[in-house]
Amino acid sequence: MAPKDKDLQEIYNRIFADAMKYTDQYNIQMVAATYIAIAMRLYKTSLTPEEYESMVETIMETEVEPYVKDKETMH
Repeated sequence: MAPKDKDLQEIYNRIFADAMKYTDQYNIQMVAATYIAIAMRLYKTSLTPEEYESMVETIMETEVEPYVKDKETMH
């Protein structure tokens, strides 16, 4: 795995783990809305308007699998 890919996977795993911890205390939709709002602000800050629009389109068109907590993580 390339160093950038490894870094991306590491930060994804760490932030995802934090998000899952927040779902123990807050509604999962509240957690998701907070993360996406932060992401959109970061993209808006770092991208040109054209790049931002392209990123939003990419997000809208990308299929993702739902997260299902396994029995070991259920409380």
